[in-house]
Amino acid sequence: MLLCSLGDGHEFPGLVPLIRQFLDGADLDVDTRCTISQYLTFIQQRASGEIFTLAHWMRQYVQDHPKYEKDSHVPDEITYDLLKIMDEISRGEKHCPKLLGEFRSKTDHKIPSAVRRAEEALAVAFAKRKTQ
Repeated sequence: MLLCSLGDGHEFPGLVPLIRQFLDGADLDVDTRCTISQYLTFIQQRASGEIFTLAHWMRQYVQDHPKYEKDSHVPDEITYDLLKIMDEISRGEKHCPKLLGEFRSKTDHKIPSAVRRAEEALAVAFAKRKTQ
């Protein structure tokens, strides 16, 4: 059984549809549901080959590089360019839809700052309860 068959529902209902069905009955806020849905879509697209694996993306990058001579030898210049773009992607300076897909968050808040705000609100609420 292929990984993509776990998500597409051909041989059995499918892992991803089963998870989505479970989430339909779960008590989740909209943002959480949207985030989980995006992860499930990413898994399906990765399994189907629509979004490249890292190995596939690297091979494609080398093969498409203008300095590659199709001789199975990867010159230092290509290696440098590959590492440079991988670093830019990992730091969020460059987006690569072939590797990461096209997913957007419903909120503009970064998770750490959202968690900090939630913790501050909880601390204020706890302090108010103590004074009552």
